[in-house]
Amino acid sequence: MRFYDYLKNIFLVLILLQIAPPLIRGIKSQYKDLLEPKTKVGVVQFKGVLYDAAPYVKGLQALFKDTDIQAILLKVECPGGASGTGETLFNEIQALKAEYPKPVIVLVENVCASAAYWISCSGDHIIAPSTALVGSIGAYFPYLFQLNKFIEGHNVGYKTIKAGAYKTSGDPFSEMSPAEQAHLQGVIDDTYAQFTKSVAQCRKLSLSKVTEWADGKIFTGAQAKELGLIDELGSIHHATAVLKTKAAIEGEIEWVHARKDQSLWSKWFSGGDDVMENSMTAQLMDGVCGYLETRYAATSVH
Repeated sequence: MRFYDYLKNIFLVLILLQIAPPLIRGIKSQYKDLLEPKTKVGVVQFKGVLYDAAPYVKGLQALFKDTDIQAILLKVECPGGASGTGETLFNEIQALKAEYPKPVIVLVENVCASAAYWISCSGDHIIAPSTALVGSIGAYFPYLFQLNKFIEGHNVGYKTIKAGAYKTSGDPFSEMSPAEQAHLQGVIDDTYAQFTKSVAQCRKLSLSKVTEWADGKIFTGAQAKELGLIDELGSIHHATAVLKTKAAIEGEIEWVHARKDQSLWSKWFSGGDDVMENSMTAQLMDGVCGYLETRYAATSVH
């Protein structure tokens, strides 16, 4: 009997040795958040042409108001967009930082230009790789075609009835007068002045040297660093380190991604499916929609 008891005990020990490790791993995984609490950091992604601030504003507000979220990471992959959208998002982030103080870090991988850079200036620290494209600080009216000579050459008559001397400024089928051109130039100059003022204040740059960093040029990350347009060359590793320092984070970070509302195009082509946001069709239609809206916007920054 003792021999059988001995064999039984050995058998039980062997079973325990087999099941104990996965059991412990399972328990540890299940209660990992309790055993090793992570600090939450909100993530907002800016991608594609910017022509509508509303979806981003909603996500930003949710992350800033969430008391569990200690910092915000803005991931920017954007060539620019409408000036109004850029300034709106810049102002919104500034206002949210004042009301709900949290460090805001900007991370660029490839492109952060024009309106996207305007938004990025609201951050406390901008990081990009040395070969990224940064800048393009400027403003212009897009697509002011002059087709009046073309339609005249084809014996096509064109007449507008208007109220307001400048109402048809930029009409491609009418010849632009010197007064109309001067008026539109004044609008663009004012947009440019507001853009550069925001950049100069946030990046601590001199407006007396505005032609060095805001003449519409695009710069590499390395060049942007030399000009003071970004703070650091690096990647997500560097962004994580800065976040931990500025937000006094110890341990691991839990990334909380902002939920971006689908555009009307995405909803039409997806039947309301959330995963459609990542589909090529939705992205294509969003791009078309963005082109049309920026085409007819009052001013555009690219």
